[in-house]
Amino acid sequence: MPPLVPDDHSVTRLRALSAGLRQRGISVLHQLPDRSFDLAENLPDIWPVHDILGITEADAFPPHIATSYRQAFDDTHRNGQDQSFEFELGDGLRRQVFEARLQPDETGVLSIIADVTEARSRDNAVSALLREVSHRSKNLLAIVQSVAMQTANHSTTIQDFLDKFRGRLHALSSTQDLVTESNWRGTYLQSLITAQLTRVGSSHLAHVRITGENPLLGPNASLHIGLAIHELGANAVLHGALAEDRPGQVWVDAQIVAHPGQPADLVIEWQEAGIEVGDAQQQPRFGTLVLERIVPLSVGGSAQFHVEADSVRYRLVVPADQFEV
Repeated sequence: MPPLVPDDHSVTRLRALSAGLRQRGISVLHQLPDRSFDLAENLPDIWPVHDILGITEADAFPPHIATSYRQAFDDTHRNGQDQSFEFELGDGLRRQVFEARLQPDETGVLSIIADVTEARSRDNAVSALLREVSHRSKNLLAIVQSVAMQTANHSTTIQDFLDKFRGRLHALSSTQDLVTESNWRGTYLQSLITAQLTRVGSSHLAHVRITGENPLLGPNASLHIGLAIHELGANAVLHGALAEDRPGQVWVDAQIVAHPGQPADLVIEWQEAGIEVGDAQQQPRFGTLVLERIVPLSVGGSAQFHVEADSVRYRLVVPADQFEV
């Protein structure tokens, strides 16, 4: 009986199937009971040995992969059950991850090997993102807890606490929205200032001048500097230059200050004019604590806060690791 010769239709189907497997990054191998390969289709370019027909996994793979492959082959051949494992090929930064699934057939063991590099990269990225979200969520909750406790300690009534805490919570929420919209990169300083001052009183923005640099603040710096701007803005609306009965002027300026042989700092200055004698006594105690201690400590910088008879000045120095120019 003459050997069977595939017709044109069969050849076309086989070529289409092979092309589909190649596009999906799938290779098909077959081993005989003596572990020699008698079939190898769609081996990727990164494969260490392409001419594997007639040889075993010991000659087709590096030793550590060959050991895993042989164990999977033996378990599949002996138990008649599918086995699977993953391995990497490549060197340096060019690494690819493959998933090998071995299953028994009538003449040996069939191996379906899929390139899962992109899938594993996505899995790793999602895992890293979830860890980052968890970390940032814990930090944010710690900030909220601290703000709640300190606000309570410096409030005279429940309503006083609710009013102050609600404002500070909204300030954190507003900044968090900006950070999230940037895919957790942070927020630009001038956008942060505008958002916080709009929240405490949008009608007063005409009396606010924002000048200087506009760096991208990291998430940590965004949250704490946003809280500082909220405290300054809220106090200016209640007692200072932005109060309804005597609108004054607020000037917020930011400069990158270089130091010989050291990274540059970001210096943010708030200058407020238009307050009257005696207003210095109305500065909120927790607000002062936020400005002088909590914010600079949280960003690893320093701050100076001065209330005079007719002006308020705040200077915050932010180190280079908290922002990008």
